[in-house]
Amino acid sequence: MKKVPESKLREILLKYALINAIEHEGKADKKAVIKKLVVDEPAIREILKNREEREKLMQTAEEIINKVNEMPINEQEELLSKRFGITIEQILLERAKRTRTGLPPLPQAKKGKVITRFAPAPSGALHIGHILRAAFIPYVYAKKIYDGKFIVRLEDTDPRRIKPIYYEWILEDLKAVGIEWDELIYESDHFDKYYEVIEELFKRGKAYVCTCSREEFQKYKLQKKPCPHRDTQDDVRYWEKMLNGTYKEGEAVVRLKPKMADPNPALRDPPLARIIDSVPHPRTGYKYRVYPLYNFACAVEDHMSKVTHVIRAKEHEVNEHVQRRIYQALGWETPIFIQYGMLLIEGMELHKRHIREKLKKGDILGWDDITLPTVRALLRRGIHPKALRLMAFHVGLSLRDARVELKTLYYFNRQVINPIAKRIFFVEASGWKLTIKDAPEKLVARIPWNPESLEVGFREYRLFSTKKNGERVVELFISERDLDLLRDAVKMRHYLRLKGLATILIEDINEREKIVTAKFVTEKTLPGLKIIHWVPYADDLRLSAFLEKPNGEVIPGYVELLAANLRPGDYVQLERIGFGRIIRNEGEVVRIAFAHP
Repeated sequence: MKKVPESKLREILLKYALINAIEHEGKADKKAVIKKLVVDEPAIREILKNREEREKLMQTAEEIINKVNEMPINEQEELLSKRFGITIEQILLERAKRTRTGLPPLPQAKKGKVITRFAPAPSGALHIGHILRAAFIPYVYAKKIYDGKFIVRLEDTDPRRIKPIYYEWILEDLKAVGIEWDELIYESDHFDKYYEVIEELFKRGKAYVCTCSREEFQKYKLQKKPCPHRDTQDDVRYWEKMLNGTYKEGEAVVRLKPKMADPNPALRDPPLARIIDSVPHPRTGYKYRVYPLYNFACAVEDHMSKVTHVIRAKEHEVNEHVQRRIYQALGWETPIFIQYGMLLIEGMELHKRHIREKLKKGDILGWDDITLPTVRALLRRGIHPKALRLMAFHVGLSLRDARVELKTLYYFNRQVINPIAKRIFFVEASGWKLTIKDAPEKLVARIPWNPESLEVGFREYRLFSTKKNGERVVELFISERDLDLLRDAVKMRHYLRLKGLATILIEDINEREKIVTAKFVTEKTLPGLKIIHWVPYADDLRLSAFLEKPNGEVIPGYVELLAANLRPGDYVQLERIGFGRIIRNEGEVVRIAFAHP
């Protein structure tokens, strides 16, 4: 076999090292890279047969992998995309396809013929669970794997639960995380069609109007006996009475007629439609008074849209059986049903009802309150949409139960926003005064807004010393969290570095008055020094700030003056604290949402 040129070999090694690093949180493994090379690149097998060539290959691989592992993951991603045309999304998708925890092939699926859907109810904002699985799995199957059609369908057939604003939010949140649809459906546009299908069921002898109370029907159901109306109110005239107002809300429901003796209690004459005339529908008002229930509307919509694969959580397993009976009663071809496992997200309560309760009690201010797991809340607190998308590819593409650790989401988010987040200093209101003696007349701090993107510019401060007790001093405000570091510096007579400003020697700590005294050493940065951050002590060079944390804690403090240039929505990194996003900038006061360390 023809020898592989060294330049080509290095390119191949670089590509596979970058891919492996991105798959494993920025750190490539030499054995894994070589193993992948052997499988995918036949020429490498010949190299490995020769001892001298093999050793040379291993040395080259180690050199390249070490260089890759020293790079931040955003640089790895950028290099892989520019040099080889491979994106991080492609890597994670390919991994999902080939691993046991990835997406298995869809049964009976044909390229270009797969139709899937995501069908949320506009009864609240989307949460992270919706994105990681309910939306992403059918979306990826249809659009990324089978080149098919993806539908977003708003299940708005219960006027008592839905609100107009939620329609908008669902679509906004999907777009925010990069989920685009081929067709948008509102179930409320199809009430007339539901009525036609119910009438067809009556004509087929497959439906009846039940006027039992809920308690009465439950007794018949448990006894596996038909209710008195099963064979006496199965005429379409009873259906017409539901439409014309003869029956009032709560007095009648349409039921399917399978078998009351079915071993599965859920299949004993399940309800299809009920009367709601006390609440207007957000889109149709009081035009309709009979509304379809979930299973009936779902079956009709999937049939009309020609959905080939219904992909949803395994909690819908009972619903699947009911919908199969509806399909059978109407003589329709049944789609393929696939249930995925539960998604458990560390420290997050995903049920909408719990969020509604908190809203009504006033415990939270909105669906975007940063204590919540909603998409709106996560974006507001500084989780980038791309991080959610990467998280979905990383852990969401599995049909098994999965436990998600938030540190993985934070890892992805750091990689995305680190190159764009502006750095600022924040010191808690509990901080200490730092007095620097023997200071020059003027100290200049020139600090980049982002050290990885110097083109963004610098923030600059001029601090003029003043005379106190015959000495020229500069006063700063520093974090109480650095107290142990300051004590060690006093004990060991070590210098400390005030980031971007000066090197100092701590001389005294007055813990009663919370004052630290230091001596100015030099403006230069000396190697190996511990670094602390600061804000000017003078009121006209700092702003009040409030750091809002996901656990509900609000930390008052101060930020440097030029934080006034930041706008709501800007991503920031609070030096030595963590990442976040500007919530409000009121000129004198800045509110910052904390995302994660």
